[in-house]
Amino acid sequence: MPQGNPHGAWGTARRSAFLALEQVRRTGRLLVMVITVTAVTLAMDSATVARAYPFDPRGEDWEGLSQLVQMAQAELGPTHVVVTSRLDLRALRKEDGLLIVHPERPLDVDELSAFMRSGGRLVLLDDYGEGDGLLARFGIQRVPLPTRPAEMLRGNPSFAIAEPASAHPAVRDVSRLVTNHGTGLEHAALSPVLVVRGDGEPDVLLGLAGAVGQGRLLAIGDASLGINSMLRYPGNRALCASLVRYLTDDDVWGKRGGTLYVLANDFETTGSYGDDSRLGGAAGDLRRTLFDALEVLRNDGMPPLAAYLVALGLGLGIVLWTSARAGRPHRSVVPRFVRRVPAVAHGGVAGHAAIIASPGTSRVLAMLELKSCLEEDLATRLGMDRPPPHDILVARARSAGLVDATQADELTHLLARFARIEASLLTRQRSAADRVRDADVLRMAARMRNLLDAMGSAAAVVHSKEPS
Repeated sequence: MPQGNPHGAWGTARRSAFLALEQVRRTGRLLVMVITVTAVTLAMDSATVARAYPFDPRGEDWEGLSQLVQMAQAELGPTHVVVTSRLDLRALRKEDGLLIVHPERPLDVDELSAFMRSGGRLVLLDDYGEGDGLLARFGIQRVPLPTRPAEMLRGNPSFAIAEPASAHPAVRDVSRLVTNHGTGLEHAALSPVLVVRGDGEPDVLLGLAGAVGQGRLLAIGDASLGINSMLRYPGNRALCASLVRYLTDDDVWGKRGGTLYVLANDFETTGSYGDDSRLGGAAGDLRRTLFDALEVLRNDGMPPLAAYLVALGLGLGIVLWTSARAGRPHRSVVPRFVRRVPAVAHGGVAGHAAIIASPGTSRVLAMLELKSCLEEDLATRLGMDRPPPHDILVARARSAGLVDATQADELTHLLARFARIEASLLTRQRSAADRVRDADVLRMAARMRNLLDAMGSAAAVVHSKEPS
């Protein structure tokens, strides 16, 4: 029986095993390549999906706004359409227009109102964004659209059909348009623009317009009217084209020809409208930063660490306040009915004198009291009902023998001094009134007392010489 070659059989088996291993290695490498390519493709698709978001002005997907932007660029020219996520309000002019779609931050209502008052135009397309602040500034309220619209797309009330409610320029070329989960707007005085008719229920306005100073505001309660998928409807496309023209058309105050700014979603505004100064811009940015911080605090609440620190500070403050008050002895209070009444609270002569002598009272009042006393005393001595002018008063006193020539000069000087002080008070010359001091009052009072004493002596001598 012939014998086989063991080396030949072994070599054949070894060669077969090697080929099998090589096949497995190649298959594994191919599998790794397939997995790698698949992962990269999925990552790229995920990144593309992550970058696509609703109302993206550059988005080419069904809910982007790229076709609306292209329509505006074709209408106005590429240089007159600016798509931005950060708008410096100091660069705005009254000839410009603002198209705001679904803002995700609170709007700077004061600056936008100033922009419109100067002549700017603003169109707000918003249903569930942060445009409520701007609407509330002009008294516009959101209301639900009819639950049973008279006309709707595919029998879905969320796709209600809207139609023009007036001959407003923005809807002049529009017959009907399709809404997409919009909200109604309500205001008694503003002009209606778009309306959704109800079937057995009241009609609800979708768009309102009004004048703000020299500018215009147009608000529509549907941010989806201009997305790419909705522009396939003729009414929606006609409305968007009309809005672009409306934002840049000439106004009654002159030609516009400005720039159309398209702002959507999470955009930011900086600076202050009409303020080119550096300081004014910084103040506007600071005010806007504080406003945004307060709005975030109102919507999202305080961060946990900040809430903890605030609570800790309040607790420590309460402990310190309680400790300070608890260790303080009680101070006895005199009952009101036994308290001493200050002299200034008294009526009559005592209260009047206390007021004039009070440290806080101007000494001009004391001078006027001396003047009144001198005039009334002289009038009484002369038997007169009221004091006459100063020159007549001095002449009567001289003729009655109350004063001699020297005393008449002193009396004239006193009365003239009193008259100058009174004139300074009446003409509100505080410099002259503030120069009156306590020493001046005492000096004038002493001179007046000496003069009256001399008049009393002269009157006694006159009466003694009269025949009995």
